[in-house]
Formats: sequence, C-alpha cells, structure tokens
Amino acid sequence: MKKKRNLKLRWTAKKAQLKEKSLNLAHPVVKASYLWSILSEQLSDILGPEIHHQWFKNVKPLVISDNVLILEVPNHFTAQWVHTHYHELVDILLSVMDKKLSSFFLSQSERTPAPKFGNFKSTESSTSEVKRKGED
Repeated sequence: MKKKRNLKLRWTAKKAQLKEKSLNLAHPVVKASYLWSILSEQLSDILGPEIHHQWFKNVKPLVISDNVLILEVPNHFTAQWVHTHYHELVDILLSVMDKKLSSFFLSQSERTPAPKFGNFKSTESSTSEVKRKGED
C-alpha cells in the first residue's frame, strides 16, 4: 500500500513537471523522447526491472504525430508482443500525462524501406535478348 502511494506521488510530480515543460516541448521529437523517459520509468516500476528490460529496453521514441507517440522496437515479434500484452497499459499511462495521447509500436523493418535489388527493366531486355539468341 505504501509503495502504491509513493508511485502515485512520483507520477503526480512527473505530470506537474511535464505541464511546466510543455511550453519547451513544442518539438514532436523532443516531446516524444521526454514522454518516453517518464513512461519507461513507470513501466519499470509496475512491471519490474526484468520484464521492462526484456520488452522495453530497446524501445526508441521517434515522434508524436496526430496525438500518437510512435515508438520503434527492434523487430516485428516484439512489436506484436508489446501490442498484445502491454499496449493498453502504455496507453493508460500516457493518458494520465495527456488525455489525447495514445501509442503505436513500430518495428525497425516496418520503418526502413525494403532494399532495392538492381534495375528490373534490364531483366526484361535480357529476356528478350535470350529469346532472340535462341531464334538464331
């Protein structure tokens, strides 16, 4: 019970600090980073350091866009796991700081465009060249 009260006091203080700094946090990337630092600390308090380390250690805040905190995780599996098991908790904690905010977990592969492998038009010309050679 005492621990719960201490957490509530800490989070209330963080919320007050956020309101004070909100004028300085106009940039969406800076604000995302700041919110994630608070949120990450809260998740560690709630879930414990082991679970936090396993699922949230490598989360990188990217930006806040249209009231969505976009968070990058290392892979698709982690994005799905966090979404399935912790997304509701993350959104509840975010709503305490700002009622309009929600979160979205994005894997690095979803963020990075797929690699391009050469010029595919040259493949078409190679195919027609092979046909012509076969006709000779």
